[in-house]
Amino acid sequence: MSDLRTIHELEHFGFNAWPALRTILQGDWILRFADGYTKRANSVNALAPVRGTPPSLLDQRIAGAVAQYARHGQRCVFRITPLLDPQVDALLQAKGWAAFDESIIMTADLAAMPMPDAVVVAAARDAAWSQGYSTFNGVPSERQAIHDRMLDAIAPEAGFATAMDAAGMPAAFGLGVAERDHVGLFDIVSDPAQRRAGHGRRVVEGLMAWGCARGATRAYLQVVADNARAIALYDKLGFREAYRHYYRAAPA
Repeated sequence: MSDLRTIHELEHFGFNAWPALRTILQGDWILRFADGYTKRANSVNALAPVRGTPPSLLDQRIAGAVAQYARHGQRCVFRITPLLDPQVDALLQAKGWAAFDESIIMTADLAAMPMPDAVVVAAARDAAWSQGYSTFNGVPSERQAIHDRMLDAIAPEAGFATAMDAAGMPAAFGLGVAERDHVGLFDIVSDPAQRRAGHGRRVVEGLMAWGCARGATRAYLQVVADNARAIALYDKLGFREAYRHYYRAAPA
């Protein structure tokens, strides 16, 4: 696992690259709200590796977070990263909060590389990118509008990648966000009817090339821990595990 300083940096890159629509800062925690679209943007996250807070105070803070999410009509979820005080995870577990959806943050060193054939990275999303991504990823129409609002709220430089198939039709999409010497890769999705055709790999390579052209020397991404096929692809491209996180949700 990476050291806490590296994890702290990657977490902040991730917050900037995948913005919530509303946030509340509470000391070393940030409460993120995005109308329920994605867990990362609708969860309590640690901002810094604080340790040793009295359990009684943590209990009060947990209750306060639950109340804030209830105000927004949402179930409270904590994202458990190495930055979060381990006491919080222990308290949540004791209260019956279920753990789910373990994911892996992977990083790779970058070197100059050409843009793959038939991959275009645009400076802004258009309707074709947004609709194509939502279609390939099975995003309901009512959720697509929230996703678009989140994309439009990205403050660092973003790149919207599309890989074309042999017929010139979109076959995969992806999002890159460049900040300082890092580029984050998000929203990697391929046409379900053209799986294993290499389109997803071309999108990833295209975003790596795009980031490198903007001065990035490292790339990062998130993948669900049980997605063996995606992990194998990223491993071939030089990505290695940096750390893991999972979620705990309040009892129904």
